Amino acid sequence: MAHPYICLDVGGTQIKAAALSADGGLRTPLRVWDAHAGEEAEKVLDHLASIARQAGGAQAPQDVRLAFPGPFDYENGVCQMRGVAKYDRLYGVNVRLALAQRLNLTPQRLRFCNDAAAFALGEMAFGDAAGAQRAMFVCVGTGCGSAFGVNGRLAPEGFPGVPPGGLIYNAPFLSSCVDDHLSRRGLMALSLERMGEALDGKALAQRAKAGDREAIACFEAFGKRLCDGLEPFVRAFEPQLVCLGGQITQSADRFCGPLASLCRRRQATLRVTRDTSLRTLQGLLRI
Repeated sequence: MAHPYICLDVGGTQIKAAALSADGGLRTPLRVWDAHAGEEAEKVLDHLASIARQAGGAQAPQDVRLAFPGPFDYENGVCQMRGVAKYDRLYGVNVRLALAQRLNLTPQRLRFCNDAAAFALGEMAFGDAAGAQRAMFVCVGTGCGSAFGVNGRLAPEGFPGVPPGGLIYNAPFLSSCVDDHLSRRGLMALSLERMGEALDGKALAQRAKAGDREAIACFEAFGKRLCDGLEPFVRAFEPQLVCLGGQITQSADRFCGPLASLCRRRQATLRVTRDTSLRTLQGLLRI
């Protein structure tokens, strides 16, 4: 049997990892670790190497693939994040070389991909976007990740309606940019403004489930912002499918109404992924 691919979805809050076969099947259970994204560089690198070893089970890692948020030099494996409240201390570090040394692998055995791009690749190969001619992917988490797909592949640079790099996080929106408002911290800022408490999606969902009208209204306001923030890109790209992922989508039924209406008006289908992490790991098999 061919050796598995060790795949890591490196988020700002959590890291998910598992060993996968080439057909996308799980060879080990998908597990979750705290990210420790604010630690010193050496500790973060040791943590990533430890996760790769644990995810492989009894077999030592031979091929390791990592989905990282940007900015990141994915071709060379160099972290370029700075001032984004996650992995700042990895700035300028060649993660490929550092992990290769820790895992006793040649650097070529490690590959990197943008996390939203990996999610898109996974959805196009194994999920709801299979067969879609044009698909737009948005992951709402620590930040707002995005990718655009054309005929099963990531849209090439310069494709009509696609922003540079397929990234929408830095587009102007409201008082600042998309990333500040369509994200975990955006939802927390909104709840602070409306409820006097900075609540994340899980806490807000608990309040809403208990019948808290302010929590329900906060989700509705976030849904309106999500629709307003994505509308320019939906209009410009004209996707057949809009696929939403990220931790917050567990509460999608509380805020997706405006975006669903927009998609219907634009003759697009809205899908909320059932397992963002699995699709992201599966997408890493295609890089």
